[in-house]
Amino acid sequence: MHERLRTHAESIAFFGGGAREKAMVESRFRELLDHSLLLLKKKWLFGILDDFVTKQLPHNVTWGLSLLYALEHKGDRALVSTQGELAHALRFLASVVSQSFLAFGDILELHKKFLELSGSINRIFELEELLDAAQSGDFNIDKLTESQSTSLYAKDIISFANVDIISPAQKLLAKQLTCDVVPGKSLLVTGPNGSGKSSVFRVLRGLWPIVTGRLYKPIHYFDEEAGSSCAIFYVPQRPYTCLGTLRDQIIYPLSREEAEMRELKFYGKDAINILDARLKTILENVRLNYLLQREDGGWDSNLNWEDTLSLGEQQRLGMARLFFHKPKFGILDECTKKLTSYLIYPQIFPTAVPQVSTLRNNFIEWQKIWRPALIPFHALELRLVDGEGKWELRSIKQ
Repeated sequence: MHERLRTHAESIAFFGGGAREKAMVESRFRELLDHSLLLLKKKWLFGILDDFVTKQLPHNVTWGLSLLYALEHKGDRALVSTQGELAHALRFLASVVSQSFLAFGDILELHKKFLELSGSINRIFELEELLDAAQSGDFNIDKLTESQSTSLYAKDIISFANVDIISPAQKLLAKQLTCDVVPGKSLLVTGPNGSGKSSVFRVLRGLWPIVTGRLYKPIHYFDEEAGSSCAIFYVPQRPYTCLGTLRDQIIYPLSREEAEMRELKFYGKDAINILDARLKTILENVRLNYLLQREDGGWDSNLNWEDTLSLGEQQRLGMARLFFHKPKFGILDECTKKLTSYLIYPQIFPTAVPQVSTLRNNFIEWQKIWRPALIPFHALELRLVDGEGKWELRSIKQ
C-alpha cells in the first residue's frame, strides 16, 4: 500500500483522495492486525513451551536423575554421611541440569536479541544520516516559511493575479501570471515540454505554495439541481485506478456509502437504487458500458484495474469520474491524449456543439502537444513560451 501511494502520490493529491486512501490503508491494516494477532497467539503458545522447557522441565529432569542416583547408590541410606552425600549430589545435579536448560533457552532467544540490537543500531544510523543531510542541505528554511499559500475564495471564477509559478527547485516558470477563467470561456494551456503547464496545475491545486501574487478560486460549491458539491475536479495526466470495484473507479474519491448518501441528499429516497443506473449511463457516455459484461461481477468486480484496462480505457474512466462529480470547474492535464476528441469533448463543451447537453460547466485543458482538434472547444489560449517566465494570453478565433 505504501509503495502504491508513493507511485501515485500526485494523482491522489489532485483528486483529493486522502480520506479514501486512508480508509483503504486502514482496511489493509486491519488485515495485517488480524494476522499479527494470530502470530501473537502462536508466540504465546511458544512462550508457554519455552517457559516449560527452561523453568519447569529442569526440575522434573533433576528430580528424575536424583531418584535414579539414589536407587543406584550402594550405601546405607539411614546413615547421616550417606544422606549428606545424596544431598550434595542432588544440588550438583540441579545446578548442572538448570544451567544446561537455561543455556538451551538462551540459544532459542538469541535471534530475538540480535534483531532488537540490529534494529536499534539501524534506526540510530538512519537518524544520523538524516541529521547530516538536513545540516548540509541547500534549502532555505526561511524561504519555506515565507512561502505560505495565498489562495482566496471566489464564487464563479479562477483568477491568477500576478502569481509567480516557481518550482520547489526555485526555477521561475511563469512570471507575474495574470489570467481569469470564467464559466463559458474554456482555457487551453499550451507550451513546449518543461515550460510549466503541469506546474500551473500544481499551484492551482495547492500542491505547490504561492510565493507572490494572489490566486482566487471556488472552494465550496453546492448545486442542488446538478447534484454536485464539487467546486474543482482535477483529472491528472497519469491515469489513476484505485483499489476496489468497478463502481469505486467512477465514484473515487468517495466510498460507496458516501456516494449513496450524496445521491440521497440530491435525489431523495430512491437515490440509493438509482446510483448504479446513473453510473451505467456515464459508462455509456464514455463508451465503457461493455465492462459490465466483460468482467465477472459487474459493478462489484474487484480486479487490478491498472493491469486489466488499457491506457485508453483508464483515461475514459477518468472522464467518467469527472462526469459523475459534475464540478464547477474541471482541470484536464493532458488526460485525453489516447482518446478521440469527438467522442468525449462534445459532452464536456456543449456550447461548442449545441446538440449535446450532458455537462454545462467550465474546463481548463492542459496539453503538452498541440492538438488542432481541441481548438474549437476552447475560447482562450494561455501559451507558456519557454519555461523561463514568459507567457502569452490570447483569444482563440473559431
